[in-house]
Amino acid sequence: MVLAVVAVLVAVFFAATGRGGELSREHVDYAPLELGSASASDIAMVRPPTAMWGYNVDVTDEALDQIARAVRDRDLTIAYLQQQLAAREMTSATTAPSPVAAATLPEPQARPGPADEGPDQEPGW
Repeated sequence: MVLAVVAVLVAVFFAATGRGGELSREHVDYAPLELGSASASDIAMVRPPTAMWGYNVDVTDEALDQIARAVRDRDLTIAYLQQQLAAREMTSATTAPSPVAAATLPEPQARPGPADEGPDQEPGW
C-alpha cells in the first residue's frame, strides 16, 4: 500500500513538473469567421455557435474583435474624409473671387429705348 502511494506521488510530481508528457493541443471545432468589410446587415446576421452554457466564448470573442476592427477602420476612413473636406473648404474659401474683382467687370451696354429713336428710325424691338 505504501508503495502504491509513493508511486502515485512520484507520478504526480513528474506530471506537475512537466516531465510526464504533454497534453494534446485543442483543435478548433468551428469554421473560421470571415466578415471581411462588415456591413450593418452582416453584423446583425452573426450568430455565434452555442456551447453547453451560453455562447462559445472563443467564437464570440473573435466575432467581436472583427466587428471592432471593421468599425475602427470605418471611423478612420470617415475622419480622413472629413479632414479632406475641411481642407478643400478652406482652400476654396481663400480662392473665392473678391468683390473688387467683380467690380472691374465691364458693365453691359444699355439697349436703346423708344425715347432714343427718332421719327425716321424704326423701333428697335
